[in-house]
Amino acid sequence: MTRPPTSRDLARLAGVSQATVSRVLTNNPKVNPETRARVLRVLEEANYIPNALARAMKTGRTDTIGVFMTRVTSPFHAELLDEIGRVLSALGLHMILWNIEHDPEESVGKMIQQRLVDGFVLTSATYDSSLHTIAVASGTPTVLLHRGIDGLDCDQVVGDNWQGAYDAGRYLAEAGHTDIGLVTLEHTGNTSRDRDLGFRAALADAGIRIKPRNVLTVGVPHADGHAAAQKLLSAKKPPTAIYTVTDLLAFGILDGARALGVRVPGDLWVIGFDNTDLAAWESFDLTSVEQPVHAIVETGIDLLRRRIENPDRPAEIITLPCPLKIRKSTANTPWRS
Repeated sequence: MTRPPTSRDLARLAGVSQATVSRVLTNNPKVNPETRARVLRVLEEANYIPNALARAMKTGRTDTIGVFMTRVTSPFHAELLDEIGRVLSALGLHMILWNIEHDPEESVGKMIQQRLVDGFVLTSATYDSSLHTIAVASGTPTVLLHRGIDGLDCDQVVGDNWQGAYDAGRYLAEAGHTDIGLVTLEHTGNTSRDRDLGFRAALADAGIRIKPRNVLTVGVPHADGHAAAQKLLSAKKPPTAIYTVTDLLAFGILDGARALGVRVPGDLWVIGFDNTDLAAWESFDLTSVEQPVHAIVETGIDLLRRRIENPDRPAEIITLPCPLKIRKSTANTPWRS
């Protein structure tokens, strides 16, 4: 079997030194254009694919980004992952995905410290996890996307969850709802916390008190939203509107309402959070607060690339607006933003 050409073979074919071939492969600007063109022509004719490990040893770069994520099958995380892959690919970068939902934190932490990639993207940071602090302490450039951690000296790009939730609450109050349900999650990070507190603040400012029986803290799955709807809507005086902190739970609430014969929006208004692609499907037509996934990812990857080039620059925390998107689950009632 014919062996693949080495950089020494390519240097001989191009009539240059091996060092010159190496400079062309690493895009060194010191190579004059005529020489670069000759070397590139030889590379193309030889169908040469540089050894990634050898290039990494020379340049200190792998052109690979490590992405840490949980719940990769949920509608929102699937969209987030797809956008991260799209942005990295457009930049000529590769992605290694670690689904950390089922891996022991200790083993993931050891892997982080091995510095296998040029940078880390963390999308599921929580208060009770140490992975984000291990990543930052490892010295590998790190950015948090979607979920931030207060007080962490690290680049972070998040949606304005508090304001988005506040707008959802104000929208329901201005539409005349006073019996309102809140289906929320345990606050493992500032995302769910802000989506809860912002909504409560809007109702408080409107003089509306959420009845304790209308507040449910549930798990993440669609089934939990379905069960929450069954409980809230089976009460003697059910809420006329339900807000929940994720679209996935809202889909469960819509399905649970249908199972009880509750009409949406005739008997019940429903608002979710994330504005996933599924929210616009006719079977849901869900009013939802939008997570600006495209902007979050593009901004975050830009920060990460800048961090790779300049590790000592000050950390930035960027918050992007989360607009309310009105659909039929709230009767398409206009919203004054």
